[in-house]
Amino acid sequence: MKVIRAILFVINVLLAFGLLLTTLAGTVAPSRAILPSVLAYGYLPLLAANVVMILLWLLLRRWTWLLSAAVIALRWGTLGFFFQVGGTTKVPDASEHPYAVSLMTYNVHQFQGPDNRPEQSDSNASIFLSLVRRHQPDVLCMQEYAAPKRLALTDSLVLLGYNHYYGAHTARNGTPYGTVVFSRLPITYVTRIDSEKLLVELLKESSSGGPAQRFRVCCIHMDSYRFNDADREEIERMRRGEVQESSRRTLGKVKETILCHENEWTQRIKPVVTDSSVPMVLAGDLNDIPGSWLYRQIGKELRDTFRDKGFGYSHTYNGGFPQFRIDMLFHNEGLDCLSYRRIKSDMSDHYPVLTYLEFAI
Repeated sequence: MKVIRAILFVINVLLAFGLLLTTLAGTVAPSRAILPSVLAYGYLPLLAANVVMILLWLLLRRWTWLLSAAVIALRWGTLGFFFQVGGTTKVPDASEHPYAVSLMTYNVHQFQGPDNRPEQSDSNASIFLSLVRRHQPDVLCMQEYAAPKRLALTDSLVLLGYNHYYGAHTARNGTPYGTVVFSRLPITYVTRIDSEKLLVELLKESSSGGPAQRFRVCCIHMDSYRFNDADREEIERMRRGEVQESSRRTLGKVKETILCHENEWTQRIKPVVTDSSVPMVLAGDLNDIPGSWLYRQIGKELRDTFRDKGFGYSHTYNGGFPQFRIDMLFHNEGLDCLSYRRIKSDMSDHYPVLTYLEFAI
């Protein structure tokens, strides 16, 4: 029995130390050391493993459970990045919130569905139109946008009132592809940061007749990990502890993408979102998870709408493991969040996120 307890203690120390190391994910830049950024993906599994250790020690009636309990207490704040209570999906009353504006971000994955089927683009685009009709966001931010084969999607959105739009200039097979913003509100200014990021300035009229308010939306699509089926199989093997020579290729993709995210943030996005004299929204596909270095850097400048008004555990990636919340909406102090909703839909390998914001005036 003593040997078993000794082995359990060693395992407990390793798990507790691993959970403690996830603290470094938000403080050490990937260009300085990549391991802390990778450890960010282990926060939830390590948290669960330490809870299991607490239960085991309690069953064995040993005070050793305090080790995991202490580390969990130190890292408890990070749980709020993944899980929230007290939020709401309620649509605000226009009479009570005359300056409320709704925004949706959605990586539509070229309307090919979670299984990458180009032949489904028209049917999925039709489903998308129904979703837009149902929720009627004022501003629609899309990533991986590509026109379906036959359905005149842009014309259909214009008929729904989205008369203002910009983006999707990156050519793919001779057709528009990329990041795009459709809006029912007038777009007064546009600048393209790069092929996957754009900034628009919009004008919101008050429903009660007050003065119009300006605000900006930065729609982004961060660099993708570009996992293929072989990579996903490799990740599944690594989950089971089967690290092989081929794991290096997959881990290499992770490292390359995380480093790219650091450059995208520091060189392109941060100067835009921190130099805004008007209310600002950052929306899009981060291709990174809560608790990561990128997420924490954004959190120093902006507020996460999920943390404001989200409820429960939310994931937005719909393409298999790993399923995390990587599609996000942030805002600065010029706006208050009224509601947050993650919408389930199988027309993409992502889920759309809808939020209502109000000018803090």
